[in-house]
Amino acid sequence: MPTSHAGDNPGLQRIFGPAAEKGGVTLTAIRRRAQRQLSKFDQFAREQLEQRDVTLPPGIGLVSCPSCSLTLDCDHPQTEVLRQWIDGNVRLAKNFKEVEVLFEMLRAAETPGQTFPSTSCFHIGLTSAGPVAYFQEHICPPQGSA
Repeated sequence: MPTSHAGDNPGLQRIFGPAAEKGGVTLTAIRRRAQRQLSKFDQFAREQLEQRDVTLPPGIGLVSCPSCSLTLDCDHPQTEVLRQWIDGNVRLAKNFKEVEVLFEMLRAAETPGQTFPSTSCFHIGLTSAGPVAYFQEHICPPQGSA
């Protein structure tokens, strides 16, 4: 059953805290939460990459599209190790998706009524200077190819 406002929704209260309890979620609250989740994703990914002796630089690009799963989107000297890390890594995919959803909410709130092409995909870049999240046109490879 739909709720009358955001303050009635315990899920929004849990994600956005006091802003949701007051009946609204501000753009600032969404942006803050998205940045916090991006930082947590970066920390998680760096810990896993360190276990595999993968170094930054060069940066690592990850992308998710509606037609494909989480995919490597860069040339890196350790590409094969990175593909093995991504393949079947449910925790990585889940953490990535949490960041993606928040940035989708942010993009929708910042550009109300705008429709985005299906080829506009969410990317996270892991760099030595820190993470970067963005949307960019991307054509996903056919399933099963890398």
